[in-house]
Amino acid sequence: MSTSPLLDIGVLQRLKIRCISETGWFDTATVFDDIKMAGGAEIDQYTIPWPPFGALHPDNAAGFSALLEAEATDGTMRRVLFDTGWNPAWMDRRFAEEGIDQLLQQGQIEALVISHEHFDHFWGIGSTLKHCPGLTIYVPEGFHPAGFDLIRQQGHTGKVVTTPGDQPLVLFPGLALVNFPMHTLLKVDGENVLYAHLKDRGMAMVTGCGHGGVLNLLNYARQTFIGGEHIHAIYGGLHISPLEDWDEARDLVVNALRDYGIEKVACNHCTGRTAVEKMLEVGIPVMRGTARNGSQTPLFVGNGDVLALG
Repeated sequence: MSTSPLLDIGVLQRLKIRCISETGWFDTATVFDDIKMAGGAEIDQYTIPWPPFGALHPDNAAGFSALLEAEATDGTMRRVLFDTGWNPAWMDRRFAEEGIDQLLQQGQIEALVISHEHFDHFWGIGSTLKHCPGLTIYVPEGFHPAGFDLIRQQGHTGKVVTTPGDQPLVLFPGLALVNFPMHTLLKVDGENVLYAHLKDRGMAMVTGCGHGGVLNLLNYARQTFIGGEHIHAIYGGLHISPLEDWDEARDLVVNALRDYGIEKVACNHCTGRTAVEKMLEVGIPVMRGTARNGSQTPLFVGNGDVLALG
C-alpha cells in the first residue's frame, strides 16, 4: 500500500446517501442455522437454496442497498447505486418505495457498484437489471464464475468492470472506488469501498460490510488521498459486532474510531447494536434513524433515511 504521493481524486460539492435497505435479513439465527445445515461457513454460498435460487426462508431474506447522489462543484448530479440487495420481492418493494425503479428506467443512475459477493448485497441484482439492463457494473476482484453467471442470467447487456486490488479507480471527479482483498465466510473474496472527497469538509467513506476492518479502511484514506487526513463521515456496515458479541479487542476498535474525530457516523447493517451502544457511550456522533420500512431500531440510519453531506 503506497502512502506517497497522495492521489487527487477531485472534489464534490455535496453528497446525499439514501438508505434503500440496510436489513440484510430479519432473523440472524435463521440465516446461520441455514448455513450450518448446508455445511458451515466455508461452503460455497451458491449451494444454499435461498432466494432467488430456491425457496428456503424467503420471508427472512431482505438485503443491503444505498443510492449515492453526488453534486459536482458545477452543479452536475451523478448517481451510483451501491449494492442491490438479496430477495427480489423485497428489493422490488424498496426500489418502488424510494423511486429507484424510476431513476433506473430513466437512465439517471449511471452505475451499480457491488461491494462484495455475499448474497444479501448481490443476489437481488435482477431487481436492478430489469429496469436498466445496460447498467455498468463494478465488482471486486475475486468474484466467482457463479456470480458472473447470475449477472448474465438476469439479462445484463452492459459492461462489467472488475476492480483490481488496492488500485483506486476514480469513477468521476470526487468519487473513487477501491477493492480491498479479503476472504470471508461462504468463500467470498474482495470488497469494494467508495471514498468521496467533499469540498471544505474532507473525506466520506461508504462501505457494504467493511470486512477489511474499519480502521484499516480509514487509514487507507489517510495514506492515499488528498483530503483523507480528515474523515468527515462514514456510511454503511462496519462489521464490528454483527452477532452482538463483545470483547476487549472490539473496545479498542471503538476507542480508536472515536479518536478520528469523525463528524457524522451513519453506520448500520452489520455494525451491530452493541457496537453502536458502545460508540454512543464514548461520544461518537452516531446518526440516528427512524426505524421504519423494515428497519428494527432507531439507533442508526435505517431504511428510507438519508445522510446529507456538504
